[in-house]
Amino acid sequence: MNRRVLVLASAALFAAKAGWSSGGTADADLAAAVRRFDALKVGSASAPVRDVTLDCGHATFVLKTGAITPVRAGDEVVGLFFEGTGTLEYRSADPVEYPVASFETRKATGLTAEKVGSALVWRDTFPRLLWLSSGRPLPALPGGSAWNAAAGREEANVFTAPSLETAFRAYREKFSRVQAPPVAHALAMQRANAPGEPLVVADVDGGKETLRYVFDAARDRSESLLALRRDPNADPDFKQALYPLVISDQPIGRDRRDPMPPEFFLSDVRVDVTASDEKDVTLSVTETIVPQGRPLSVARFDLVSLSIAHSATGYADTRHHHVRAVTDEAGKPLAFHHSHREIVVGLSAPVPPDRPVKLRFEIEGDFLIRPGGDNFWQLGVRPWFPQPDLSGQFYTFHARVKVKKPFVAFASGRTLSRSSDGDWNVVETEVDKPIQFAIVMAGKYDIEQETREGLTIRVASYAGKNTRAAKQLTNLSFAIIDFYQRFLGPFPFPEFDILEINSYGFGQAPPGTMFITKEAFNPYIGEANQLYSQGINERFAHEIAHQYWGHVVKMPSSEEQWLTESFAEYSAAIFLREFKGKATYEQLLAYWKHDASRSTEICPIPLVNRLDLPSNEEEAFRIRYDLLYFKGAWLLAAIHKEVGDETFLTFMKSYQKSFRWKFGSTKNVAGLLQVLTKKDWMPFFEKNYWGTGMP
Repeated sequence: MNRRVLVLASAALFAAKAGWSSGGTADADLAAAVRRFDALKVGSASAPVRDVTLDCGHATFVLKTGAITPVRAGDEVVGLFFEGTGTLEYRSADPVEYPVASFETRKATGLTAEKVGSALVWRDTFPRLLWLSSGRPLPALPGGSAWNAAAGREEANVFTAPSLETAFRAYREKFSRVQAPPVAHALAMQRANAPGEPLVVADVDGGKETLRYVFDAARDRSESLLALRRDPNADPDFKQALYPLVISDQPIGRDRRDPMPPEFFLSDVRVDVTASDEKDVTLSVTETIVPQGRPLSVARFDLVSLSIAHSATGYADTRHHHVRAVTDEAGKPLAFHHSHREIVVGLSAPVPPDRPVKLRFEIEGDFLIRPGGDNFWQLGVRPWFPQPDLSGQFYTFHARVKVKKPFVAFASGRTLSRSSDGDWNVVETEVDKPIQFAIVMAGKYDIEQETREGLTIRVASYAGKNTRAAKQLTNLSFAIIDFYQRFLGPFPFPEFDILEINSYGFGQAPPGTMFITKEAFNPYIGEANQLYSQGINERFAHEIAHQYWGHVVKMPSSEEQWLTESFAEYSAAIFLREFKGKATYEQLLAYWKHDASRSTEICPIPLVNRLDLPSNEEEAFRIRYDLLYFKGAWLLAAIHKEVGDETFLTFMKSYQKSFRWKFGSTKNVAGLLQVLTKKDWMPFFEKNYWGTGMP
């Protein structure tokens, strides 16, 4: 789920941690809006209330007894602040989320999820509430329908109770510690991009849980209830921080089975990276974005704000990403605000749908992290340059990377040139197909490469030449790719880089790249290598399959991640069946079924990425793996068994061909299967994918 979680950050937090700049003319509206919504204030008096109900979506807040005061952004009343005794009832009407919502409530919160009729219900009491509303009238309160105007004047006959300023300041301090993008961003975007669509944020403090309710019809089209909790595993500097945990998240006016369309596509990225020999780096990023559906006045991107680097001794060092400037194609400065992994940019004028616009970002910081002090760093699959949600990532890519010798650089794409410039090594690459997850990496690597039938495989050994391993991995890669091309189509990239990571037990597959840990390079020496090397062929085949499942066919959201992980896992199983025999394949299926069965009742596959168990991260990781990798692959094995080899491999090849360089979805998986088999597959996926069934 690539959904923003909203936080009302204090002015002190913005000043200390946020990157801020104000541009020129029309985009100054963003600057003014963010400043106003950041500097919320309450009146100098309050009004007594009794048995007042605030309704929104599936949530009901009752202010039993207490006092309220208007909340202003500048001179505009945008909400209310309450202190007294109140109750909250929230109902989920989405059966798809019932299993995970119930499980997470029980395992990670102090609340209870009750089944009431066909709904799942949560209740809590509270002494304090902040209610913010935009695009939706404020509720009728003291002063009747004229409360908004009365609040502005603070009429003596209405506001007769003491000021709530002290309580509001305490609320602001506490909620400034929430680790999520600012609510000021969301309010500014709603006003600029979708003023007719409501956005309501309600913060509840002092009950069994600290809660946030969000009704966002403006952008995410979702309604959420979140618990804001400390993380017992947080680094020392973040022990007081509050992290959002999703209790419920249900769609507004849409079917979650239909991927959300993006506000805009990111269609082209051109990056220049200059890296020091320590931790400092500068980025110059030119991006082309194309609005979709409606005019775009404010563009929102994910962009890392802070990173934590851990040394070999366990010392944690906070690193910063500083945006120096954002300009348009003409070089005109644009207003922007960068905070909590999100940057919003005010465009010079509203951009109509389907009209490309270029933005240039100048970024610097000390965010080159060498894991454990190793001689390499990654700008990996996190948003190290500005990126929209997954459904908006559809970009061609060009990179020019300069690194201090002796480091060697790598970047996604076909190598245009490698050169030496004094103390610098320089590489230039490009990808001319739409991708996600572009990376840059550099380190002390020795490169060996081989080209066969137009495909170059490049193996980079860490901290020394390893010709034997390079040859083994090159031959294995060519064998796997040759096999996949029979039923998945041509290999999608002209080059494939295999980069050794100085660790154990994992792999990752950005475009045209594989990160693979050291046991793959030396699988027979030492107990640790033996421990992790048992499944190296399967893992290698899995990561190569990601070049098809993840890059050729893309996932439009984290709810569709099985299109990458489960399909890559099953493709690897088909490879092992061919080269290791049916017994190996059957053994793998039994393993999947066993592990998937222990978790299937907990959560449906599409919602597994929202599972969060701060007190038991290992259990959350295991459940995610059981479902996203093993249950998803087991579903494909069940389909394969029913339809037979010829039809199933035709399905895999046809899906790759039909959605080549496009976004996939489970609905069109079911649709293609129906075309090939003349059977309606939607009940199968309703039961086993969006449900917790196990065939």
